[in-house]
Amino acid sequence: MSTTLPRRRATTLLAPAIAATLALAACGGDDDSAGGSIEDWCAYAAEAEVVDAVFDGFSTGGDVEAGVGQVRSIVDRIDDLAPAEIADDAAALKDGTLRLLSAIEDADYSLFDADLSFMAEDGLEERMDNASENIDAFTLRECGRAFGTEDSSSDDSSDDSSDDDDSFDPAAGSIRDQLLAQFEAIGLTADESSCIADNLDFTDPALQEGDISAVFDVFSTCNIPLERLAEIGAGG
Repeated sequence: MSTTLPRRRATTLLAPAIAATLALAACGGDDDSAGGSIEDWCAYAAEAEVVDAVFDGFSTGGDVEAGVGQVRSIVDRIDDLAPAEIADDAAALKDGTLRLLSAIEDADYSLFDADLSFMAEDGLEERMDNASENIDAFTLRECGRAFGTEDSSSDDSSDDSSDDDDSFDPAAGSIRDQLLAQFEAIGLTADESSCIADNLDFTDPALQEGDISAVFDVFSTCNIPLERLAEIGAGG
């Protein structure tokens, strides 16, 4: 059994589905031919740094409901601020972001249970990725900085998610669904898998750092003896 599985699910599965949309979607909107001014856009790009902080807070026990509301308030201003050159890209990101926020709201603000299957529909994720790249390039060119970061040299958000792009398949169900499937695939029963998923605290820093003791505590709670774990690890 891989001891890194819970950590991957807690800290990286959301990156391709959410980070690209939350961290970059606060920059755009549908607009008329004139569009917003460059000056206003650059000020908006700096203000939108808060989106990164909101997203980071989701993985550390932050108030998801409040965070969703904060991101929505930024997205709602997109149409007035997007310059004409990126209006189409901004509109695509706005649409995807609002659908994402609605999915989180529908799951009672549980990222673990949010149905993100819409991300796999009609190439939406690819269109949003392309739009994000175009908007980031525009902001870097016109504002001298990448969108939502303190300076143009910072592109950590793309690096953080690149290694795990294959970890999460929106079409395969929620994070919970996929975590359960992986637990069952290594030999745990459906009941054991559900118990582990229900009791893991994905905001626990120790768990996020891959501390196996945090996982052992949950196994104990779920009455899964170490002997069984050894059996699973041995492929038996």
